[in-house]
Amino acid sequence: MATILDVDISPEEKQQLAPVGYSVEGEHSGTCVLVNQEVRHIAVTDPDVEILPLKDALARYDWVQDLMFNLIDPAEDEHVAQAAESRHAPIGHFIRIRKGAKVRLPVQVFTLLETPQGRQFHHNITVIEEGAEIEMISGSAVPPAVHAGYHLSISETYLHEGATCRSVSIERWGAAMEVHSYARTHVGKNANIVESNIQVSPLKRHRAQSRTIIEDGGMSNDQSVIFAPAGTERIMESEIHLKGVGARSESITRMVTGGGTISNRSTLVGEGKDSRGFLGCNGLKLTDEGEILSIPALLARSAEAQLSHEASIGMIDQGKLSYLMASGMGEDAARDLIIQGFLNLDAQQLPEAIRIEVSRTIAAANSGSM
Repeated sequence: MATILDVDISPEEKQQLAPVGYSVEGEHSGTCVLVNQEVRHIAVTDPDVEILPLKDALARYDWVQDLMFNLIDPAEDEHVAQAAESRHAPIGHFIRIRKGAKVRLPVQVFTLLETPQGRQFHHNITVIEEGAEIEMISGSAVPPAVHAGYHLSISETYLHEGATCRSVSIERWGAAMEVHSYARTHVGKNANIVESNIQVSPLKRHRAQSRTIIEDGGMSNDQSVIFAPAGTERIMESEIHLKGVGARSESITRMVTGGGTISNRSTLVGEGKDSRGFLGCNGLKLTDEGEILSIPALLARSAEAQLSHEASIGMIDQGKLSYLMASGMGEDAARDLIIQGFLNLDAQQLPEAIRIEVSRTIAAANSGSM
């Protein structure tokens, strides 16, 4: 086992990360854990996987500086500008999957904020080189004692020609936290990315902004599960640019409010010839409290672009609820089953531990015990 940064994380930290996907490191090709404002732990078992603290990658490879703030404008908004103008060394990870590698075991990457009222900023860069294939699991968490704090993350991901990436990410923040996340992805020629994003834990406010650019023959497929219990505000803004000839995209967002607020604005842009894309934005309200605003938008710049969307917002079907209760199921269990069917978790190929955590979190909110 080749360990790059041999400062291990404690059993308590491993326990805190388990609900967001952390598992035995021997079953992974690489592990990276960022704690507070440092890269605490890196372990790599596959020679085709390279993981470094971002500051070390900048010192080792002069081309990494050209990737940093390449997909996102340093003046994007006040939050990004503040991070870009910081005089401190950048904090975050650099992941590189070497050309042609078919990495058998997944890479797992986690962020942990342990300081109450702490402020955390991470900038992460991932490069999947030509023809490489990788699975990734990422998660963010806080200990139970951390209720409030601030987290800002910038992620720039590059898939080179013919590369494939399948990823799952899940968050578990404190109930009074504020989070800003910026994700930028460049999908190269004939590259393919499949993503599942799980955002179900209560927090004060989360603003998530993403932008994906897809080149000739590239494909992007993403599914998001969004939950907002009472007191939670989620603001999501996404853009997918079908830039290349034959670029493809399917983006599906399933939103549930248990009294919180969700605003989802998704834009699909058809720029390349024979580009095709679909947006699915579906919402479920569990109570009269809270709200869901869903705005899917299509923009065709090419006469040969084929774009479509589907959007719906509703409440639990009382007919289905009555049927399940008539068959002997309790009301809470019946409601949980309907919600799980709406979220379609099994179809997203999530690890079992993550499916259980999502179901537990939403069931707790649904029963009023959160």
